[in-house]
Amino acid sequence: MAENPLKKSDRVLQSKNEQGDVKQSITLYDVDYDIMKYMEYFVLPQIEINGKSIKIPVVYGNSERWEGARRNGVYRDIHGKIQLPIMMLKRTSVAKNEQMAMPNRHLSYQGVTRWSKNNRYDRFNVLTNQKPHYEVYNITMPDYVEITYSCMGWTNYIENLNQIVESLTWASDEYWGDKTKFKFITSISDYDIINEVNEGAERINRVEFSLNVKAYLLPEQFDGENTTKKQNTLKRIIVSTETETTNNQRIEDQTNGVRGTTSSLEFLALNNSIDKYPLVNDTITFSNINLVKVPYILAATVDRTLTIDDTFYDVLVYKNGIKLTQNTNFTATYSTTTSILTLNFTAGTVFTSDKITITGKFTNL
Repeated sequence: MAENPLKKSDRVLQSKNEQGDVKQSITLYDVDYDIMKYMEYFVLPQIEINGKSIKIPVVYGNSERWEGARRNGVYRDIHGKIQLPIMMLKRTSVAKNEQMAMPNRHLSYQGVTRWSKNNRYDRFNVLTNQKPHYEVYNITMPDYVEITYSCMGWTNYIENLNQIVESLTWASDEYWGDKTKFKFITSISDYDIINEVNEGAERINRVEFSLNVKAYLLPEQFDGENTTKKQNTLKRIIVSTETETTNNQRIEDQTNGVRGTTSSLEFLALNNSIDKYPLVNDTITFSNINLVKVPYILAATVDRTLTIDDTFYDVLVYKNGIKLTQNTNFTATYSTTTSILTLNFTAGTVFTSDKITITGKFTNL
């Protein structure tokens, strides 16, 4: 699929994919392989035949194998020899797991790899304040499904068949799979046991059952983007912007690299607003407000929108949502003793039905 030119790329998420990176997909083949290998190496017992301990192999029942085994009642190799003991399974259905429905496929979760080949400790890293960086994988939430397998197993003796059924029953309703990769909850339904002894033929003991596996699937790519995205954490924080004052009262924020006075930081955090209708035309008063002076260190960077007695305030005035300009549309007075701001508008421009709004750096008393 061609790359969409309208999508913006994030350099943070762009990293080199190297061989040995985390697997970026979970497919039906992965589920089949894990269930087969777990059954063979952990679930099925080793049985004793003629004084020898034999591990029961597990094979996947493709169309030819499964149809031939069902028709003949046994599984034969390419030379026609009956294979005993053996277990065969076949995936028969895949359905959505309604109990684990995914509300939003754009959700993701993070997995962190704390070891990285780039984390090599030396004294130079300590001197330059470099911290170990971790590899973070943003993994898209998968789709949850229920997969059903039909299984058939053959042994020479009923005693061996009983051992298989006992081991399968004990392992049912548990997580099957490789603990370093994937594990899926697996349950087993009823067993159908068939014993056949034909004249001039081998004794055949067969068990048939179904496996229900609650698994999850995740494609490697969707809409041209990887479903597993790798990024690295920061190794060092460099402060490039500082705010200094003439006094000695300073605070430091090591998290975001901001330095300044308490008053300047509080000033930048202010953002207030008041709506009011005039009681008389062309005049309005705002009571119980404290206009905050623009700090000296910020005077050059803040728009001086209101000037009263040579004092600068960052306050905007609006009439019905339209910005007004001091000395052109109104004059302003402010009493620090009574905390009253008075605005006198040009005659015939503001009426009692007009909404006057002030926004900016002030507090309510």
